[in-house]
Amino acid sequence: MIKKLSFLLLFISLCFAGLNRPTWDQELNYIHVLFEWDQEPDADYYHIMVDTLNNDTFGNPLLYDSTNTTLYLDTETIDWQITYYWTVRVVRIDGSMGEWIDAGRFSTIEAKYGELDVTIYQDELIQKGLTLHSGNSKAIAFNKYGTEVWNYHNFPWMVLFIDEYGVIYGFRNINDPNAALIKINFGLEILWSLPNELANMHEFKPMPNGNYMGMLKVDTLGPIPSDIGMTQSFRDLGFAADDTTAEFPWFGQKIVEWNEDREVVWSWNPFDHYTMEDYDDIYDTWTNAYQQLQYDWNHSNAFHYDEAESVIYYSVRHLSRISKISYPSGEVIWNMGLPEPYMSTGAESICSDLLFSFQHHIQLLDNGHLLFFDNGNLSEELFGYDNPISRVLEIDVIGDSSCDVIWEYELPPNLFGTAVGSAELLENGNRLIYTRGDGPEPTVLEVTPNQELVWTLSPISPEIWFYRAWRIPSLHPDAFSVVFDHYRSLYFGTDVVNGIVIDDENDSLSFTIHNESGYTQPYVFALNEDSGWFDSVSDTITIMAGSNLTFTLGPEIQPDSITNISLTVTPLYHEYAIKELNYNVYRISGTLKNDNKDFPGDFLVYQNYPNPFNPMTTLHFELHENTMVTITIYDMEGRVVKTIMNNQQEAGYKSVQWNATNDNGIPVSAGIYMYTIDAGEFRQTKKMVLLK
Repeated sequence: MIKKLSFLLLFISLCFAGLNRPTWDQELNYIHVLFEWDQEPDADYYHIMVDTLNNDTFGNPLLYDSTNTTLYLDTETIDWQITYYWTVRVVRIDGSMGEWIDAGRFSTIEAKYGELDVTIYQDELIQKGLTLHSGNSKAIAFNKYGTEVWNYHNFPWMVLFIDEYGVIYGFRNINDPNAALIKINFGLEILWSLPNELANMHEFKPMPNGNYMGMLKVDTLGPIPSDIGMTQSFRDLGFAADDTTAEFPWFGQKIVEWNEDREVVWSWNPFDHYTMEDYDDIYDTWTNAYQQLQYDWNHSNAFHYDEAESVIYYSVRHLSRISKISYPSGEVIWNMGLPEPYMSTGAESICSDLLFSFQHHIQLLDNGHLLFFDNGNLSEELFGYDNPISRVLEIDVIGDSSCDVIWEYELPPNLFGTAVGSAELLENGNRLIYTRGDGPEPTVLEVTPNQELVWTLSPISPEIWFYRAWRIPSLHPDAFSVVFDHYRSLYFGTDVVNGIVIDDENDSLSFTIHNESGYTQPYVFALNEDSGWFDSVSDTITIMAGSNLTFTLGPEIQPDSITNISLTVTPLYHEYAIKELNYNVYRISGTLKNDNKDFPGDFLVYQNYPNPFNPMTTLHFELHENTMVTITIYDMEGRVVKTIMNNQQEAGYKSVQWNATNDNGIPVSAGIYMYTIDAGEFRQTKKMVLLK
């Protein structure tokens, strides 16, 4: 029912926003910290402070900045294993400021590795973002300087895949009862899991249809070859080892698709589609079989599902093979791999002249090419090298029958990777390559299309080796804010209420969704209203990284009325981050006015801090429009000591430091000084005290 309002409405802002993220006493496994709070009425923008101390003024805070949304991402201030306090205050549209909100508190856990060795060869050619390593039950992210910014805390697991929306898919140790294959976020919250003791640790990905695809162990009895180096050793154990007797456990990995309810909806078993006459007889797979009394036959380590062609590309390490498999029929369209005599069916393989071996990380690129890491375990035998060599290959498969090598990069012998490894095509055209290295010497390299080395990262300890590496744009892919226009505090007689105001000047409802993550994200939103002013609206929209979209709805209402709206906004791939907002909406006659007319709202100067100081202090001011700014320091005799700013400045919060020197760079004596800030037609002067 529409209610009538018949009293004077004036601006006031007495309510404080809530600090939402980080929560009180939250332990963070990252130092790129996302701060989030509720929208305050009458807000133009907000100040945020962060420090290790908690008091009324925060003293000289580690972070003091401003933002015009209800979210702030800090990537510079926070360090590991420290407790921090943070607070926010509103700067209102009339230029006045609210009180600092009671501080929140959070802490960071310990770093796992701290700093790693980084060499920057060509800084301007490096793809922006963070490098995430994962493997061996750990996951770590570093910035380009080798500083650890995110880690796995006490949650032993490994990342297998990160999709374009920043959703992580991984594997948790099968001895953990909670999960084997997991979907997880950067805060280490498990979003979906598949507890299964047979789950394979090599690959797990989402399907376009909302299902999940991974691999499970599958086994059968098979023969032992009669002509390998280990044949007699097996016969000494009582096996026939005659090529035909099914007497020894063979195992491989089948591809499995699960729906959201963890039901198997499709699977592909290599024993049904490959011949057991194909096996590795050069490397050490049969030696390991003798030691473990089971044969790791195909050791598949990667797959890539292509929705456009409805096929799966499947990497089979121990057969040095990549297969193209029709989905859902399961028919093998082609096998790409070694020729005879290295494989019994080698004559049927395509592109056998590529001579890759024990490869990893097969992917189909947007240009239709295949990219993978060629470990090269058999490269000495295949190429006659003195030392084995690992490569990265990008190939174009033509007509399912031949291949062109589009790009090839040979790693130096010391970076030969006998196991694991990955390759990623970056947005700027570079390739990010990970190799375990010989020794091991685990290393990540960024290489240009012209094979110029621009950046490398190596662990300090050779024991720190991983499975794959990725370049991600940022942490917090779920970072977004929603800001309503004309959200005000209002007097109803002696009562104060908060709500969205529609008046004769602002005659529509407007809100903006800000994608403040580094990932382009789709959002689902739904707006409903109690009294029929607006039609219910729901839609799915995509917002580019760092961008926003504004939505405006025109109501059909009577003057001086009130209703209620509810808005839910959900990042489609981060449903846990849903925002549910409820507001009263007020329609008033005329135009709501700001009754604080005398405040110079386009220029604010704050007291320097620290004050007193020695020898450095920071001067802060705010501009509500672009203008020329001059900052001059005087002694008590009115003589100019130093001009520390004299140029055009853009609107917003500004700060500049003075190091207690004059215009000639000579330190000045202790005493009282004045600083004057001229901005357009406004001028303000304040005092400060230098101690020695």
